[in-house]
Amino acid sequence: MATLTVVMGPDKGRIFTFQTEAALIGRGSQAVGLSDSSVSRRHAELRREDGRWVMADLKSTNGTYVNNKRIDETVELKPGDKIRIGGTLLLWGGDDAALRSRDPAADLVNLDAGREPDVSVLSSVASNDDSVILASPAAADAVRAWKVMSQLADAIGSVSSAEGLNERVMDILTAEVPVNRGFILMKQDGGDFAPRVVRYRNPADEQDPITTSRTIINHVVSHKAGVLCSNALSDERFGGRKRSGSLQAFTLRSVVCAPIMTRDEVLGVIHVDCPMSMHIYTEEQMRLVTAIGRMSGLAIENARLIGQRMETARLAATGQAVASLSHAIKNILHGMQGGADVVDMGLARQQIATIDQGWQIVQRNVERVYNLTLNMLAYSKEREPRMEMVQLNQIVKDAIGLMARRASDKAAAILPDLEEPFPATPLDVDGIQQVVLNILGNALDAAPKSGGVVRVTTRYDAGGNAAILTVGDNGPGIAAEQLAHLFEPFRSTKGHGGTGLGLAVAKKVVEEHRGTIGIKSEPGAGTLVRIVLPATPRAGEDSMATVAPSGRGRV
Repeated sequence: MATLTVVMGPDKGRIFTFQTEAALIGRGSQAVGLSDSSVSRRHAELRREDGRWVMADLKSTNGTYVNNKRIDETVELKPGDKIRIGGTLLLWGGDDAALRSRDPAADLVNLDAGREPDVSVLSSVASNDDSVILASPAAADAVRAWKVMSQLADAIGSVSSAEGLNERVMDILTAEVPVNRGFILMKQDGGDFAPRVVRYRNPADEQDPITTSRTIINHVVSHKAGVLCSNALSDERFGGRKRSGSLQAFTLRSVVCAPIMTRDEVLGVIHVDCPMSMHIYTEEQMRLVTAIGRMSGLAIENARLIGQRMETARLAATGQAVASLSHAIKNILHGMQGGADVVDMGLARQQIATIDQGWQIVQRNVERVYNLTLNMLAYSKEREPRMEMVQLNQIVKDAIGLMARRASDKAAAILPDLEEPFPATPLDVDGIQQVVLNILGNALDAAPKSGGVVRVTTRYDAGGNAAILTVGDNGPGIAAEQLAHLFEPFRSTKGHGGTGLGLAVAKKVVEEHRGTIGIKSEPGAGTLVRIVLPATPRAGEDSMATVAPSGRGRV
């Protein structure tokens, strides 16, 4: 699943996710719709090509910028890239599913090949050494180091998986540090280290596995320290001339190897090298790679902890949902059982009035089951509303008609005050009808048993180009401490009479329409629900055509 996070602009805080092969960005987009007026309706396009995500500008007025560079051609995106569109800044989170599906390329790294000659460790620094945080190097190295750490910080904030973070770390290293070949090993469940990311500067070299030394890897893991190596005659730390093994392939190569660790545990190893004829790594670069390993380890551990907390929260929410639904279903079953008992009594006594009384109880509880099922489906299903130009007043009239018997049973009056004529409004008919039914049902439940009044009004706000629906009752009102929790699922003020999903579903549907819903209530003064829905047609809709709420034709 690919993600875009809005970090600046009118839609700040929104997160767009999509699994399609292409997604339009702009004010008229269903996938990544932005409210920024400086964004074109069809501003830019994201699409997947050969397993990579790329971005293209669609000849927009204000242009599209990736990492502060205006793009004129298709550009490949990497996790952590910053995308500026108009006055909106977005952060690309990449496609974690695609990253997880990549071949780990274990056959591209060989830890036990060849004969091991002499190697010299020129320098070493502990991963938890304070000096890892980049002591004052030369000015050019300092600028490069802080640039790298800034990019890494962006990646940590936008990539949610260890796989994605490792890919981004290697991207940053190969872009900012002279790296001819590089790889990242990660610790497996059995304790062994296996390759997860492998990179070559020259694609032609990808056919040749990277030969490295397990003794170097073991030294980094056991000492929890980054090392800087170059070819030399002897190094007692790796066995000098007396040890044979896999270091022969490092002839005339400069190497930096550093641990990816958190607290005192080594999670992985970063390994980069290049021919000494091209570049010889410095101590500052070793400290930089070691600092990157330290930050990466902390980020991976933090992601693990967040995942554990999310899993715990998910299990707790699931338990709460199951308990709440079980409680609601149990109450409904008790009601149905009571109605069935009354029916049995009427049948035994041959009393039609008693049978009818029991059957009405059963019917009411069947309706509760039906409403509970609809609300559960509406709340749990993510969907894009099917917008049509319809008459809001007709939806409200239909809902009032469906609630007429319920109002009659409670001796309550539903008083409509609907503005006429009312302009056609872009709405999802089924969704808005369920909203109105849920709100009306709550109002009737709150109204007193005798003399209950529910007032329903519609108004068109020409200045704000919005449709406004209000539903008020003369019930006992709601305590102030309960108002903040009314839209939370499975929080009901009706006791055994409610499931706590009605208002949660209403809020979800209204927000899908990019509208707002609010509640005003005081103890003893009744309750008023106010819904505001945008009346501006979306892209591709004809504002002059109106679809009947039944969806069978235009009126």
